[in-house]
Amino acid sequence: MSAPLRVAITALGCKVNYAEMAELAGALAAAGCDVVPEDEPADVRVLNSCTVTTQADATTRQRISRLRRHDPDAHLVLTGCSVDANPGVYRTDAGAAGVRVDALFANADKHAIAGHVLALAPPQDRPRSPAALRSRAFIKVQDGCNHRCTYCIVWQARGMSRSVPVDAVLRQAAAALEDGHRELVLCGVDLGSYGRDTGTNLTALLEPLLALAGSDARVRLSSINANDVTRDLIELNAEQRLCSHWHMPLQSGSDAVLRAMHRGYRRRQYLRVVDALRARDPETQFTTDVMVGFPGETEEDHRETLSLVDQVGFLGCHVFRWSPRPGTPATALAGRVDTATARRRSAEVRRSAAQTAEAARRAAVGKQHEVVWDGTEDGLARGLTATYFEVIGPASPLARPGRLSRVRADAIEGARLRVTLLDP
Repeated sequence: MSAPLRVAITALGCKVNYAEMAELAGALAAAGCDVVPEDEPADVRVLNSCTVTTQADATTRQRISRLRRHDPDAHLVLTGCSVDANPGVYRTDAGAAGVRVDALFANADKHAIAGHVLALAPPQDRPRSPAALRSRAFIKVQDGCNHRCTYCIVWQARGMSRSVPVDAVLRQAAAALEDGHRELVLCGVDLGSYGRDTGTNLTALLEPLLALAGSDARVRLSSINANDVTRDLIELNAEQRLCSHWHMPLQSGSDAVLRAMHRGYRRRQYLRVVDALRARDPETQFTTDVMVGFPGETEEDHRETLSLVDQVGFLGCHVFRWSPRPGTPATALAGRVDTATARRRSAEVRRSAAQTAEAARRAAVGKQHEVVWDGTEDGLARGLTATYFEVIGPASPLARPGRLSRVRADAIEGARLRVTLLDP
């Protein structure tokens, strides 16, 4: 029998991309392929790209070049949002202008990637286990977006909002639990809109998932907008099996900027949701995204963002500068912020967010936490708490990847908590 086809899969950007590639890895492994890590030699490489910012597009191009240098003879497949958002940039014909790859798949055609890959070599007789992209199970439950934020091009790349039926999600979740995963991460481009196209909602999906998780697994939401956090979802934050970590994109603490961005919430609503979730579980932690330098952003707008970061006390904050994207309304707005000012504001938000994250870690010391372990590093086990603290602890069979454990946080080391295992 011929050697199995070796396939390396790379996902950039959001957790939806990781969920899609985890599904592809499972399909290829079931057909007999060896799914290998990115740094190993491969016959085929699949790159799922991101286009959320101009830097994301640049990262996609840089990764293509790196993969070519690392494995020049591999068949390189490119898919994802950067393909849809940049028609003509990526080419499959040798000698043509643009970035050359061997095969291109738009988001709408991702379902055909497995067949394309398998056509490159005969299928194998025995199933193989895919190399996990992450230790947790990422499950895509929604795709696309019906919002029209003025800075965003992702909705053009992903199309209208579409929900995966509840029964199909439950089947994926059951399979992930059967495979040994102890955390299920629900992913969507606009997760809070789940079910609006099918007559259901996110709460109606979460309730049977939490029951399925039982007492030895947990469920995490990848990202949700503040205006989509309903009263029913807030009530669920008291459930032990739902991770009390909410990634709620902020973008700005200024109502004037939020209005210009066409965001669906305002400062007061955002803070009201934060307070309500913490009322159900005081240990709840928040992470977010902040955009600085949006056209028309004033120093007062910037100060409002800084004050909101302090008021929420974020554990993590992804800060990025606005950049013009052709085809987005924000590109035509007046009042562009100069580069030096945008860089200063970015640094100030990062500094403020670093201070709130350090305060959150200090408050976590001495408390018990629930951890899913990811692997080992320099002889130490590393993992993630339900509230999204990164932890390190003594390596042992009780801290093997995918296992759920109770720990006590003893100290802070860098940006992580050093913990002691409490499970027998």
